[in-house]
Amino acid sequence: MKKLVHFALAALFLLGIASAQNIPAMDLFGGYSYLSFHMPANSITSFSNAETLALNGWDLSFSVALLHHLAVEGDFSGHQLSDCGGTILNCSNFSYMGGARYNIGNRSRKLTGFAHGLIGQDRMDLPEISSGTSVSDTSVAFAAGGGIDYWVLRRVGIRLGPADYIYTRHLNNTGIVPSQYAFRVGGGVVFRFGRGAYGEPSPKSKRVPSAGQASTVAVRQPAAVSVPGRGMSIPALGILVAPQEFDGAKVVEVVPGGVAEMASMKPGDLIRSVDGKAVRTPMELAAELADKSGKVRLGFQRGDFATETVVLLH
Repeated sequence: MKKLVHFALAALFLLGIASAQNIPAMDLFGGYSYLSFHMPANSITSFSNAETLALNGWDLSFSVALLHHLAVEGDFSGHQLSDCGGTILNCSNFSYMGGARYNIGNRSRKLTGFAHGLIGQDRMDLPEISSGTSVSDTSVAFAAGGGIDYWVLRRVGIRLGPADYIYTRHLNNTGIVPSQYAFRVGGGVVFRFGRGAYGEPSPKSKRVPSAGQASTVAVRQPAAVSVPGRGMSIPALGILVAPQEFDGAKVVEVVPGGVAEMASMKPGDLIRSVDGKAVRTPMELAAELADKSGKVRLGFQRGDFATETVVLLH
């Protein structure tokens, strides 16, 4: 419980500074974990018959996006069972693993998922049949599985998972104890940091489309105009935009002959930055454009593809 409290405090602190940091897409998770551990029959531990142990515990993990939807992940978990194997002793384990993770969906959606493959070590305490005490053993561990995240807020969500198959080889070097397998399921709270879709390039590395890189349409910079029931008009770009649930201003209409059309923008595009500065609402977009002239870089997302285009304002 103390680990989860410390985790929550650290996550809240990081959330306070996350919006000001140009960091890659990151997830931080903490929650409850259940481990169904299959212990084969053997003559070293107190399990003369095969038994499935039901252990309860906790799980902490973090991931950092690297390229497109690919990320690296670290995972730490611990579980315990009282009066294990017909004794008064406890069975417990602690594992730490790392590996690759594939994120499904992008960060503008409320429902995302992931699949991962992890490798690391697992330390297990089991009751020994001869001494009446616990025997400890550290084994290599492999895990494969995934989970689903539902984002209640822009940076806070609920995770169902991970649900994993885990393979271990505790006491396997004795030649008596067979390898083991386990199933792990859990759930809890997930926090996210960084900006944009999974794998979205940083502003310096974003590609500029070959067509419509810059618009030569001269437009006098007027103020934004609210259109009741439709959104907000941005005359400087010749578009009508509406709020997006998480970040940005969603293009709902493109005025023929305007700057946006000349830059090949389309309805459905999500404008997320102006000259590298994030915009989260139509009002922020209008404010950023209010004193702009000359070449302006617009960062936007079309489906899963994030890019930039350059327009010319007067």
